Amino acid sequence: MIARSKLPDAYLAWNRTWGAPSGRKAIKKLVRTSWRSLPGLAQAIGPFGFQPNNSIRGYEYPWAYEMVAPKPGQRIVDVGGGLSGFQFTLSRAGAKVFNVDPGEAARGRGWPVDEATIAMLNARFGTDVVLKPCFLQDVDLEDGTIDTMVSISVMEHIPWPDLRSLLKRAHALLKPGGRFVITMDLFLDLAPFTERIENEWGTNISVRELVESSGLRLVSGEKSELNGYPELEPAAIKSKVPSYLVGDGHPALAQLFILRKA
Repeated sequence: MIARSKLPDAYLAWNRTWGAPSGRKAIKKLVRTSWRSLPGLAQAIGPFGFQPNNSIRGYEYPWAYEMVAPKPGQRIVDVGGGLSGFQFTLSRAGAKVFNVDPGEAARGRGWPVDEATIAMLNARFGTDVVLKPCFLQDVDLEDGTIDTMVSISVMEHIPWPDLRSLLKRAHALLKPGGRFVITMDLFLDLAPFTERIENEWGTNISVRELVESSGLRLVSGEKSELNGYPELEPAAIKSKVPSYLVGDGHPALAQLFILRKA
């Protein structure tokens, strides 16, 4: 499905609780970078205050949290988690969270993230997220040991050859029946809506090709609202734009879907 402009009350409440999607702005303006030396300021800003976010994440984060349903003992991989607060919300629920992110070494669009900053944020938020500063293809986790994987607005930034190998590794890491919860930008200024193929943020990935390459099964997601499926009609999507949540950082919608390993 595509994220709607009207957020459910539960999502609005979740965003207020965690300061999503971009931290508590009034406090951020006051403190800038002093959170590193004054521990209480990180909690005041909230876990989402340390990485810029498009406004559509205000739907994606609470939706993904609801779909993941984190609980103690659950093993979760956050693919390309960067410094996003989502990893810390999962950890606070008792899950064992691995943020697999090569940082600025990414061959697509990378974000600055390092073990020292993750360790400091863990200390601030009472969490124990483990950063794996590498590509998913190279991560030192045992196959078949991950309950849930999550990717929030990451795949559209990854070159397709790398995406294929990422999906193969994701399939291997998941336990039988494990799920991959994914959100992906759908850019309104790129094909299939225009002739343009790429912008500064990435490309419109074919979800159909992604699913077929992954070896996983699509178990949640409307094909009429997922790029690459014949059910999607560009004119119909554009006619419904007023009912969709459009990002304020760039003209994008948010596709939401879940894959499952057999």
